[in-house]
Amino acid sequence: MTTSESPTIESLVADLLTQSWVTDLFTELTERQQKSMAISGQVREKSVSSHAFWPFHAPQFPLVTTEAAGCRITDADGHTYLDSHLGFGAQALFGHNPPAVVEAVREVLGRSTGNGYLHPVEQQLTTLLGEFVPHCEKFAFLNSGTDATAAAIRLTRAHTGRRMVAKFEGALHGVHDLAAHNTAFWYHGHPVEPFPATGPQGVAPLPALTGVAPAPPSELLILPNDTEAALALIEQHREELACVLGEAVSSSYPYEEHTVPLIRQVAERCRALRVPFVLDEVLTGFRYGPSGAAGHFGIPADLYCYGKVVTGLGLPLSVLGGRAELLEHMLTSGLALTDLGRKTCVQTTHAGNHLSLAASYASLSLLREQGDAYYVRTRAKVARVRSRLAAFRAETGVPLRLLGFGDFIGSFGFTAEESYADYREFAGAVNPIALFLLTLMLRRRGIYALSLPMLFTGDAHGDVDVDMICGAVIDSAREMARNGFPFVLP
Repeated sequence: MTTSESPTIESLVADLLTQSWVTDLFTELTERQQKSMAISGQVREKSVSSHAFWPFHAPQFPLVTTEAAGCRITDADGHTYLDSHLGFGAQALFGHNPPAVVEAVREVLGRSTGNGYLHPVEQQLTTLLGEFVPHCEKFAFLNSGTDATAAAIRLTRAHTGRRMVAKFEGALHGVHDLAAHNTAFWYHGHPVEPFPATGPQGVAPLPALTGVAPAPPSELLILPNDTEAALALIEQHREELACVLGEAVSSSYPYEEHTVPLIRQVAERCRALRVPFVLDEVLTGFRYGPSGAAGHFGIPADLYCYGKVVTGLGLPLSVLGGRAELLEHMLTSGLALTDLGRKTCVQTTHAGNHLSLAASYASLSLLREQGDAYYVRTRAKVARVRSRLAAFRAETGVPLRLLGFGDFIGSFGFTAEESYADYREFAGAVNPIALFLLTLMLRRRGIYALSLPMLFTGDAHGDVDVDMICGAVIDSAREMARNGFPFVLP
């Protein structure tokens, strides 16, 4: 068969949906989740914002979760699942509802205002954060990773008086308008949809979300995942750039051997050019180690964005840390009247509410007590998963891998190569049909992931739990192979 005659992804999906093993899977999940299906249908009639209905990530058969503890969740139908999703990893440090964190919030809950007042826990948390990330001089407490990256952009614009922001193709920095451009490839429909053109002025800006107007060149510069080209563009626009945003590791390009050297060189060049560099640590903060990717890899930045595991209890919180002179653009001078027209603001009514701060202080205190042993345990679990998958590949030839950074975020998937030096080549190698089916097949085996077969792990999972997840993934891959599933796309 020639390339022009190769089946499209659409035709592969259409063919799969008619195969008995797939229809049997759908039927089984529909029957076992009758209450979840009924409740989710009723909620959908009136509510649109639940993660169960989130575009790009919505599960085909949404669960209604009624209880959660450690790494187990229970649904409305009474089924208990081993959770590898863990709230997008936000509960991955110690699992759902760790007792020490719950108790800390319970104590504050009976006495605190919750938001809109200054509480002593803020002083405690900033002191603790200073121990973890001494490269941050001051902190701002917000609600989400999107808030943190949006605030970083505003503060650097306020500081420099410039407008242009640079980000890398494929980087995930939230869902505000600039971040929604040229974000993770699955938002754009790759590999079905072609990538935008790349030229002397970088990658053509392309919003992934409807309702987002394409940013003009004066506002946004999209950098290719090529060190030499990225550095040249930053040098060219040095007088226009308010900041450059980067991730040390990216869930959409999960190969640190390529991303870390790129980002480190960009960060160092930005420092030499006096262009503010923002390191997005929403994924990596407190996961690569207590000082995150910045400390682990020695990446300098002016601002650092933290989220995900910051509270450890699923309460909304993000942290923006970094150079005082940048953060102080949102800090009062002491007299409100003298601030008029001279300051910026990113604070909102519920940003950094006291319940979230209390949860964060308790969770990060627990992490401090665990010390390096926490990271040793987690990495050992992931190493065992990778070893089992390697043995399975050698035995069967099925290209099953843990894509990503398994000690804090990975996804089970199928790729022909162990690593890809080109971002777009990796995007073309990912088999989205496999991810969709594998997620549902894990559900059948008592393993829960939202819509991708993700593995967020830490102390939430014990060794036995990790072995159960790995065993279910391998068993699912065997079933797919028996049914002739095309693991590698044409």
